[in-house]
Amino acid sequence: MRICIVAIDTRGGVQPYAALAGGLRRAGHEVRIVAPEDFTGWLTGMGLDAVPLTGRMDDAARAAAGARFSGGVVPRGMREQLVQQSLLHARELLDYAAGSDAVLGGVGGGVLGVDVAERLGVPFVHAHLQPVGAVSSALPGVLTPWIPGWTGAVGNLVGSAITESALTLPFRAVSRAVRTEVLGLPRRRSRPRQAPLSLYGLSRHVVSAPATWNLTGYWFLPEDRTWAPPVELERFLNAGEAPVCIGFGSMIGADPAATARLITEAVHQAGVRAVLLTGWGGMSDIATTDNVFVIDQAPHSWLFPRARAVVHHGGAGTTAAALRAGVPSVVVPHGVDQPFWAKRIADLGVGPRPLPRSTLSVHSLAAALHAAVTDDRMRTRAALLGERIRTEDGITAAVDVLTRVLPPATPR
Repeated sequence: MRICIVAIDTRGGVQPYAALAGGLRRAGHEVRIVAPEDFTGWLTGMGLDAVPLTGRMDDAARAAAGARFSGGVVPRGMREQLVQQSLLHARELLDYAAGSDAVLGGVGGGVLGVDVAERLGVPFVHAHLQPVGAVSSALPGVLTPWIPGWTGAVGNLVGSAITESALTLPFRAVSRAVRTEVLGLPRRRSRPRQAPLSLYGLSRHVVSAPATWNLTGYWFLPEDRTWAPPVELERFLNAGEAPVCIGFGSMIGADPAATARLITEAVHQAGVRAVLLTGWGGMSDIATTDNVFVIDQAPHSWLFPRARAVVHHGGAGTTAAALRAGVPSVVVPHGVDQPFWAKRIADLGVGPRPLPRSTLSVHSLAAALHAAVTDDRMRTRAALLGERIRTEDGITAAVDVLTRVLPPATPR
């Protein structure tokens, strides 16, 4: 089959789709992955057929942070810009996906991918990193972790309905413009004759979902055997007890320097050593010391198992990597699906209660760090969960589903 994967997300959200693309290629399928242009070099470096959508995701993240974009709320000033960019991306995607037998994408890729697939007359596969895509009483809403668990099925139904509305309503204007101005389709999408195929790159050990859902296990990249840690990082790791690892990925705060100071003070107060991953967050105004090592990034699969605990923002990809490593997570959610994953980690007993970014303090972070490195029961639960996740092969399971369910490739 010829499959086009649309991955419009931050690096942590693109990486699972890159892993799935690699698995499909190894199974003999032709795969093209479409992602923001700042990821093209990274993806082609893995040997993937990767093509760019105009625009950089790091620029989009900074613009969204400045506009306080969160979840399903699109600030008024960004709406017209979003429509115009989507029209451009739809034209690019229509060209890139020509000749495909199926188009695949998650929340970000589905905004354009569903309509482009309809124009091409091929199936669209919903491939999610979160338990979304249906209104169900069987699981809570990803964007409504604040609904109490004691509300049960009713709370789940309300929460999932709110989540689905938040993920679709803001983009209806985009879809209508793309369909009429680029794709020559009717203004509104028609109801599909049968339920579309959906895959979930999630572990059943982490998320409870209906048995009919295709929860395959997480989609992890294979180890990059060409990567070697900097000598200074290895020296730091070997110089004392295992450190905690701290990084907020693509989350960009209003004052990165203040965040860096808060982190270093909390590390000192908790009496731990730390590796600080600066990522896109701009926490660069901090120097390596005896207790804190500063680095832009390092493979999570290599670094996290060497840590005593991981402090992160709760993005789907980072959460998966931390859980697989089998160490406690301290989650500082910033928005969107991150509070959901933060609550799941606390509910599973593999991390302390979430620390929302808006109320984060030196004292609260230091207390959470202390709990994560000293609570033996928490550490045991995290280790056992990591073992279970490592036994899953989400890539193989996803490839098997796609090969079995999708129609055979059309002749060239």
